[in-house]
Amino acid sequence: MEIEELFMVFAVLLLFFDLMQLLRAKPRAKRKLEYGFYAATLAFGLVVISYGMLAQGFLRDDFSLKEVYKSSSSSLPVASKLFATWSAAGGSLLLLSLIIAVFYFAYRYKTNEKRSRLSISASAILNFILIFFLILTLMKNPFERFPTILPDGRGLNPQLQAFWMSIHPPIVFCAYAFILLAFTLVLASMRTGERTENASITFSLRAAWLLLTLGIALGGIWAYEVLWGGYWSWDPIETGSLITWLALTSYFHLGPLAKDRSLTKELMVLLTFAALVFLSALTRGGFRASIHAYALSPAGPALLLFLLGMAIFFFHSKRKIDKPFFSFEFEKSSLLSISLLIGYWSLILIFVVCLFGVVSPIIGGIFVANPPIPTVDFYNTWNFPFVMSFVAALIGCSMYNRMSLKTFAVLVGGALIAGVILIPLQFPTHNLLANLGLPLLMVGLLAVTYGLARDLPKRKSFVRRLGRNILHLGIIITLIGVFVSSATKQVSIIQDARPNTSLEALGLGIQFKNFTVYRGTGSVYIQIGENPALVPEHSALRMDVVIEQGGNTYHRSLWIRLYTHYSYVSTPLIVTTWTGDTYLHMQPTASMSDSLVHALGGMEVLPEDLAITVEVVPMVYLVWVGVALMSIGVAMPLINGLIRPTGKKTSID
Repeated sequence: MEIEELFMVFAVLLLFFDLMQLLRAKPRAKRKLEYGFYAATLAFGLVVISYGMLAQGFLRDDFSLKEVYKSSSSSLPVASKLFATWSAAGGSLLLLSLIIAVFYFAYRYKTNEKRSRLSISASAILNFILIFFLILTLMKNPFERFPTILPDGRGLNPQLQAFWMSIHPPIVFCAYAFILLAFTLVLASMRTGERTENASITFSLRAAWLLLTLGIALGGIWAYEVLWGGYWSWDPIETGSLITWLALTSYFHLGPLAKDRSLTKELMVLLTFAALVFLSALTRGGFRASIHAYALSPAGPALLLFLLGMAIFFFHSKRKIDKPFFSFEFEKSSLLSISLLIGYWSLILIFVVCLFGVVSPIIGGIFVANPPIPTVDFYNTWNFPFVMSFVAALIGCSMYNRMSLKTFAVLVGGALIAGVILIPLQFPTHNLLANLGLPLLMVGLLAVTYGLARDLPKRKSFVRRLGRNILHLGIIITLIGVFVSSATKQVSIIQDARPNTSLEALGLGIQFKNFTVYRGTGSVYIQIGENPALVPEHSALRMDVVIEQGGNTYHRSLWIRLYTHYSYVSTPLIVTTWTGDTYLHMQPTASMSDSLVHALGGMEVLPEDLAITVEVVPMVYLVWVGVALMSIGVAMPLINGLIRPTGKKTSID
């Protein structure tokens, strides 16, 4: 066993000792709790040291470590080596465990002097969660070594060699940790009957909501820049992250519907926790093929068992609580109350559709070899009515003091009728769902803008109201961007283009220059039969192009690379204007492949032709603007809570 593994094992043993002290201690048992705190502190230090040793292995090019070999090379930049530490299954679990350990230590430190039954119970639960993730990390073992030291590694996957890799996973993992903390505090509150941590629960959930929103948005930008024009593809892991976000968003749209006389809010926190653990099992267990998922692993079933155990513990904790699990209170004559109810159930039904889309192939795979996999059309079609009902709810929330229920129904119905009329006209797009939904979205845009202007002069709960309106505005703008960009996107595939020629495609004038060949660079290790060798990591082709669009001229470059271990990678060329994006990328032809292979061997052979995909994506920038506004709207109550902490509010609606 390696020294790093021993540190992890000792950390687990120390945390187990701490857990025993917490389970046997009462608030006045100062000595037991202090001994446990010292053990937890030492365990935290060991986890930090273990992660530091893994990072050092990457920085020192220690290719005897399998994780370093799989995800790095001697020619990889230092910054890339650092974020390569969380690129593989074991390293990413170690990072998640480290973040959970930071949260656990911070909570223990905060409550060490002011002990209560709730803080002791919460510490014990969070301790158990941390122990589980450390054991899961040991199962994946990021410190496993080869019998001998290899001369170099395979190199980091080129799709991960992006700036977004340095911030996207840590942001998402911090969101996970906040959800785990909130769930822990909810469980402890249910078990002890104390409600002194309500403010901490609200803060944790708001922080998780913000970080998860940012994480999904950054993942979309990353995919758009790397995966040839798609910011969302209904990939199983993408959809799993959306499921978690929907559960969390549903919690914050309960508003005044869920009073303290029921456990509805606690149940929604459980649903969010369950969605999160299911997402982790989907990613770590390899249950579905995905560019985000790792190989099939026992970690998946272990996470599902962990979820089952925590759910049983949650329902067991309810035994002594004389409250219904699920109950709503709303006024049938209130447009605001009905809109909140519609908004909540719309989110829940979108959650159900997405969950079915992810789970059905897994369950179907038990009975048949090749179960049907839901397509993009499945998600778009089945989610559409619930998205529209959610937009209607936003209209009601914005105009509740200016219209009656009857007027609201007429307005929404009129917008939908207008959409039905636009369908046969095929205006403004050729997509049926987009034409049906855009009139209601435009009404929603006007209504939310009105709500924003109405609330600006008000001083009472100004930040909360402003944040809510900006959030709703961001949702509407994002949906408009999605509908327009996806429905009006144009694609042209040019198969037989030649260097030093010009052509027109989708209203663009494109001038191709000649290729520039870049011989093999970098160094990676490869096993060819029984003969190991060090070879260049990749070769590259660059073509300068001139794009003429709307009277403007853009001088850009197209790149395609051949990686020894990862095949062809084309770097997109993106030209952004006020009308949208022009998106070009090269596809390998026979002559390009031949040139790249020769370049790996140090020879310069110019290709004779090229294949290019040209895409025009109108108004896609609205997606980014909308997500930015959503993030600002979510952040405002969170920041206000830090400046003016209060435990009274548990919803931004």
